[in-house]
Amino acid sequence: MENKQKIPVSILADRGVFDYLKEKVGERKTKTEAYCNLLDKALAGFVSPFLRRQDYELQPNQCHVTVSDLAAEWHWHRATVRSFLDAIEAFGLLERTRLAKSVVITMTVQTGQPTESRGGQIKPDLADRLQEVLSDWITGKTDSDETGIKCGQLVRQAMNEAGVHDGRPSLDSPTRVNPASDDNEQAVKIRTVALECIALAAMRRALRGSRFDDGSELMDYFRHELYGDWTGLVETSKGIARLILEVDKDDNTDCHDDDKEFLKTLFKPFLALAARAQETTHQVGD
Repeated sequence: MENKQKIPVSILADRGVFDYLKEKVGERKTKTEAYCNLLDKALAGFVSPFLRRQDYELQPNQCHVTVSDLAAEWHWHRATVRSFLDAIEAFGLLERTRLAKSVVITMTVQTGQPTESRGGQIKPDLADRLQEVLSDWITGKTDSDETGIKCGQLVRQAMNEAGVHDGRPSLDSPTRVNPASDDNEQAVKIRTVALECIALAAMRRALRGSRFDDGSELMDYFRHELYGDWTGLVETSKGIARLILEVDKDDNTDCHDDDKEFLKTLFKPFLALAARAQETTHQVGD
């Protein structure tokens, strides 16, 4: 019988279960082996040799690694490692603290929930559930009506799980909002998580429309005008992004008017390259 609706459940498994599930396939680690490897590293407080001199105090169930080190050890592409970590974090099995050139991984053990971080946020999986729904909207698989309904359901579910009431009636309800209930701090935090996810998804959806545009003009500028200067490209990209995103572009004091007009000619190739990078980042596999 086809299951029309996924029901979220949690499964408690002993470490030995994963040892049993491991299946050796040449030098390249399977996903189960990679997960077990992270567990071993976290339980041992592993720190990559490259990072030994960095001043970072690990907490229980943490390891300090680099994506490049994991890729070399697992015989994976770095993009595959990043996608794997994204997926495992979405399942709530680990939490990452991203540093400049490395990442601290906290593995979820025993309780089934990651350790509290970032100031006691709302359940981490609310954002994960929202992002899963919104990813289909970003790629055009679902429309705004269907996406809005699903987002509303997830928010109400989070409210129920937190034991709070939104205090907002449906659109066709004559009931007035109770200001006292609307001020519930937990409800506000849950709504904020949803608004943040939707705002970012809207940006990604808009950016995705540029993925087939020509980005060669920015490449030509980098080669022939900046002479391959990466610092110059970073500064130029920062200026372009600010001009695109700032509502009041006249207040951008980093650029002269002539510079602004020139940077505007690079909007389209800049967005094209950014859109392609976004697509590549979300691909799973080598």
